[in-house]
Amino acid sequence: MRLRVRPEFRGQRHLCRAGTGQATPHPGGADPGRPVTIRARIGFTHAVQYASAEGGRLEVSGEQLGNQISTGTSAATVAGGAGARRRRATVELPTWRETLGIGGFIQVAVLAALFIWLYKAQCYRLIRMWQNPDWSHGFLIPFFCIYMLNTRKAELLTGSHKGSLWGLPVIILGILAYAYFIRIKIGYPQDLSMLMVLGGLILLMCGWRVLRYCLFPIGFLLLAIPPPDYVYKSITQPLQQMAAWISTKFLNMFPGAEVEQAGINIAYYMRGGNSGAFTVAGACSGMRSLLAFVALGLAMAYFTPRPTWHRVAMALFVVPVALLCNVLRVIATGAFQMYDYGNLASGTPHTLLGLIMFATGFAIYGGILWALDNLFVEETDDSARSAPTGGAAA
Repeated sequence: MRLRVRPEFRGQRHLCRAGTGQATPHPGGADPGRPVTIRARIGFTHAVQYASAEGGRLEVSGEQLGNQISTGTSAATVAGGAGARRRRATVELPTWRETLGIGGFIQVAVLAALFIWLYKAQCYRLIRMWQNPDWSHGFLIPFFCIYMLNTRKAELLTGSHKGSLWGLPVIILGILAYAYFIRIKIGYPQDLSMLMVLGGLILLMCGWRVLRYCLFPIGFLLLAIPPPDYVYKSITQPLQQMAAWISTKFLNMFPGAEVEQAGINIAYYMRGGNSGAFTVAGACSGMRSLLAFVALGLAMAYFTPRPTWHRVAMALFVVPVALLCNVLRVIATGAFQMYDYGNLASGTPHTLLGLIMFATGFAIYGGILWALDNLFVEETDDSARSAPTGGAAA
């Protein structure tokens, strides 16, 4: 029994590769009451939901299951012959234990221990920096990257795992760079060399195919590495000033308000006599807020199966969306201050306002993804499927 993918699904990368799977019929022929087991060989992540068994051929005709298959076994509905009776089909994947084996687990443990020993000073340094509120998310990023890898379990556990010797020079180059920057006492490149060595180890042990699926989680670790102070300030200060400038323009539109900006400080004068000032803090419009929205946008782009150019577009939108949400937060805070609701501009209400803006950013990203999905719709040619398969002309 072989898999045949319908034309409308052939443009989707994962469904095309689903055709390399193998369907194993149960003994005794096509019994509609028995399950059909489809064992994935190569990348069966977004495979079969609906299928029909016709003439010993399993025809893929369904929608994607997302990442459910990577968690173990998932069901697909199969119609058994002309009787259209329903039966279940499961997609089975090997587990981490079956793929790695005892020897593989020992290799991973030894390499992880050597990696931590080599970079123990950097690990201690990062842990100290993550205790800063601006970088407290650093404790979560490594675990989130592990979760990313687990969602790609189907691709990581199936297919070839042949290592590449090209990983060895990558590892050596990363270690030499680490030693050099230790000597000249520059910390940030030392952190980056960790990612280089990590990628080299994956390439050496598992090869290019596995490395391709690990590149995004490895790159995502950059969000947990604090940049140098001059880079940090060069990013946060323009963001704060831009948020203050845009917010001032909008606050001046409020009735009875006269608002002026001085750097990141905003002063307001109300016709009723109320006046005051507030500062656009870095926690509201600086690195912490920017990284939160960047992480959200990149994660949404990663976890939704879509073309590469969609994901690139999402990456380009993350900073404008972050700036927009920060401006909305500053405008709301300023309005509370100007109209004598200062108790809503600090403490728990201010924190809740930040969560509302985060939810707003999530909704905006969702709208962008919807627009990308509906802006360009591929037309499918149904003439081949609707053409008669046999019979003589009248």
